[in-house]
Amino acid sequence: MFSGANPRRAPSVRGRLLGYLLLPLLLLMIASIWADHRTFVTPMYDTFDRALSRAAVAIAAHVQRAPDGELYLERPDPGPIPLHASGTPPLQPPSGNEHGKPPIRFDAGNRPMSWMRLYPGARDSFVYRVSVPDGRTVAGDAGLPIAESNEIDNLTYNNTTYKQLPLRVVSYHTTVSGQPLVVTVGETVHRRDMVVRRLDTVIGISDGIQLLLVLGLCLFGITVALRPINRLRDQIMRHPPQSLHPLPLEPVPGEVRPLVESLNTLLVTVRDSTLAQQHFLTNAAHQLRTPLTGLKAQLEVLANETQDHAQQERISRLQGSVDRLAHTANQLLALARAEPSAHGPGDFVAIQLDTLIGTVVDSMLDRALAHDIDLGAECEPAQVHGVYWLLHELLINLLDNALRHTPDGGNITLRCGLHRGSPYLEVEDSGPGVPIAERERVRERFYRAAGSDLQSSGLGLAIVEEIARSHRARFEILDALQGSGARMRIEFPAHA
Repeated sequence: MFSGANPRRAPSVRGRLLGYLLLPLLLLMIASIWADHRTFVTPMYDTFDRALSRAAVAIAAHVQRAPDGELYLERPDPGPIPLHASGTPPLQPPSGNEHGKPPIRFDAGNRPMSWMRLYPGARDSFVYRVSVPDGRTVAGDAGLPIAESNEIDNLTYNNTTYKQLPLRVVSYHTTVSGQPLVVTVGETVHRRDMVVRRLDTVIGISDGIQLLLVLGLCLFGITVALRPINRLRDQIMRHPPQSLHPLPLEPVPGEVRPLVESLNTLLVTVRDSTLAQQHFLTNAAHQLRTPLTGLKAQLEVLANETQDHAQQERISRLQGSVDRLAHTANQLLALARAEPSAHGPGDFVAIQLDTLIGTVVDSMLDRALAHDIDLGAECEPAQVHGVYWLLHELLINLLDNALRHTPDGGNITLRCGLHRGSPYLEVEDSGPGVPIAERERVRERFYRAAGSDLQSSGLGLAIVEEIARSHRARFEILDALQGSGARMRIEFPAHA
């Protein structure tokens, strides 16, 4: 029996395939999200920049030259709105509309509607500056940075920070009445960031749903593709343990066909080896039984013809040795016939355990009475599906083992019934019992525990183990329910 740490269970084929598909799909989803982000966000930023540039052009259109030659901007006086509620000096409004021109207003699309100031939490807030190339501010906030010109386009864009707020600014380079002029308009990025976040969320959810759908389709496809392998697994599990016939190859997929062929080769090899071993043991047992029977008959005749006490004692010892040899030959034959491959599914029939116990008790009752052993039975109705002569041999060996180890005047009880839906067969004796350390070894062939009967061949419990295995039953050696002794229990499968 294998002992030690359990080997790590290898992942299933389905798990491996899903694992190999999941990583590429995740990488593909990340690449798709990045590509969608670049595809949608860049045009969106361009749209915001165009709206911002239209605001700068609209402001430049309202810059006029006064009669004294100075530039001025037609605008209302909105009054100061603080940039920070924490005490930062408010932005100073420009001077009033001295020339009586209609005021400029900006709507939510950055089109001229009204002058707006920056303040905390604003989502559509603007700040502007009208200046000349020498740096003098004509109107607006003098501290607003000007986007550096690339000397190619009259519209230049830049990201900056003004009054501790992130801004997107555009500088429009133009001339008014021959005077070079720079109109700079800045917009907070709250709305841009919000749109980007929403867009990224939609993209992520969409690609995530697509990934789940693809994984679901992959799982469905893998499940369908693995059905032939699952059918092969079920076929192997239904294969009777006592059958060593090859598995059919017709429904087997090509990928696992070499595996099934190798398994069939192994089954055929094991079957041939087992049959050869059975034939050898059967022939050897039969070849031994005939001369042993003749030798035993001659010893009985010789014992009757001689009157010498010493000679009769030697003959008696010879008869005992011949009996042990005959018993060993019979058990070797029984062991060979108990192999799972020695009988087919057609040999299994419905067997009533209480009837089987009655038959065995009747055959062994005289032997029990000769040793003043109380042989009894406690039977409840129980049925198993098995080979009758094998279960008869199993019970004979269990009872023979109990009779050998029970002292004169002891008691042996046979039981059968149902335990949690499983049929069981039990033989309990009042002998010395079996130490826990030896309960595995006594199942081995030709092993005899210390103090065993010299008539024992050491094959009885090995035969019981073999027959139980051929019936897919569990053989247990337990302590007696009361007092000393051993309790041999055979528990059959619930569906037996």
